[in-house]
Formats: sequence, structure tokens, C-alpha cells
Amino acid sequence: MSVGQYVTERFIGKLILAWLAALILAGIGTVYTPFSLVEIAGVIGMLGTLGILAIQVHNTSNNRVEPEDAGEYVDGTDRSDTSDDVVNGDGDGASTEHDVGATEGLSATERRVQNELIRESYRRFTDRPFTFWPSPQGERLRSYLNDEFEDVDEDVIDKVWRFSKDDGFFKRRPGKRSLTITPTTLWRAKELGEELLLDDAVQDEILDVLLQSYRSDPTYPRVDRDELIEAVGRSSDVVDHNLWLLREKGYVETQAYINSSDGGYSEAEITKLGRQVSQ
Repeated sequence: MSVGQYVTERFIGKLILAWLAALILAGIGTVYTPFSLVEIAGVIGMLGTLGILAIQVHNTSNNRVEPEDAGEYVDGTDRSDTSDDVVNGDGDGASTEHDVGATEGLSATERRVQNELIRESYRRFTDRPFTFWPSPQGERLRSYLNDEFEDVDEDVIDKVWRFSKDDGFFKRRPGKRSLTITPTTLWRAKELGEELLLDDAVQDEILDVLLQSYRSDPTYPRVDRDELIEAVGRSSDVVDHNLWLLREKGYVETQAYINSSDGGYSEAEITKLGRQVSQ
């Protein structure tokens, strides 16, 4: 079941509860008023339905994600430009699902540095999605940028690095000083021409496999990495990348042990949130 279906079912459940409450209140009201049960239930039910609709519309509007940079796009190019290279970088000329522009306020040179930072971060991520932890404060990435842009002042690189962290392209590893990329980096990398291995169908299949394992044995629902890859029927890179995104969404958890497999994790299991959106 998709997230949209899950939200819809919760909304229908709220309506049913509202009408049940209306019937109970109407039954009480007939004792003290001259109105019939049907009349009182109708009025209370209508008011409850309107209230739930208002709350639903309010929550939906608050949860809507807007593009982070509605102005300049890449190196000063306006977003209204729909050419292949500007919008996607992948040749289809269509708007991406997740529009993530460069940090607002950067100069053309600074944007050029940030674009390369995002590309290089993604390339390192593709090698080992679950084990890409830049050294403390991202020194390796900053060193790479210093070598790549010898004509750029180091203060500029420091500014780009700081702004990129503040804009959510990187996040701190829990309990550690090192940083890792976020899904925002992936969407930006796609806009810059990198080919992502993400696929909604693969993610659904991963959740199905993990959900079946949970139903078979809730006390130990973990699935070995090799078994998961075989069950999904896709390459290890595709499975690992999509599993990483599911973990970022909070739908799965992974465990890594000494001498773990090449993917950087040994086992995976579905979370409560993952079960809710999958059932």
C-alpha cells in the first residue's frame, strides 16, 4: 500500500468514528430535545465531517514541499529554462519530482564549486551507500575541492561547504563527528546529470520481502543482505541504493557486523512505519 493510500484510509477511519460519535450524541440528545434521532445525528455528523475535512486540507497544505530555490538554477540560469541540460541533465527535458536548486545567494563561481561538491559526494556514495562517511567535518571532500579548483580562494570553498551543510545536503552521523549525504544530495545530483539507481517499484518489492519476513517471524524479522538481493531479483547496487533511501525515510533499519558484506550492512528489517505504509 502506498503512502497516499495509507493517508486515505486514515481519513476514512476518522469519518467513520465521527459518525459513530454523532449517533451516540444524537441518542442522548433525543432525551432532552424535541428533535428526532435522525435530525440530531445528521447535524452533528455534518459538523464533524466538515471539521475533519478542514483539518485534512490544513495538514496537506502544510506538508507540501516547495522547491528550495525558485530563482536562479545552475550558474545563474533561470528555472523557466526547460532545456534538457538545465532541468534534468538527463536528456528528457521534463521537470524532476524533487526540484532542488543550488544554495540561494551563491555567486556563479560558488555555484560551480557546489555543483562539483554534490557530484563528487554522489560518486563516493555510489561505491558504498551505507559506509560513505566523510572524515570529520568533511576534510576529504574539502581537500578534493581545493585540488579541483586551484584558482578558487579557499575561503570560497569553506563558504560553499558551510552553506551546503546548512541547506541539508549533508547531515551529521548520529553520535559521530563525521557527515553523510542526504536524499537532497541525490535529487540535486540527478539535476546535475548523474544517473540515479532509485526505483519506486524496487522499493515496494524490498518492503514486501521485509514485510513477509516480519509476518513469518515477528520475533526475528531480519533478512540477510544476500537473501534480500536474491528475493528482489535486481543487482546488488540497485537494491542497496533503494534500501538506503528506505532507511532514510524511516521505513527500514539495517544492521552491520564485523566482516559484513560489501554493501556495508549485513541484515535489514522493516520498521513499524514501513509496515504501516506497506500493508
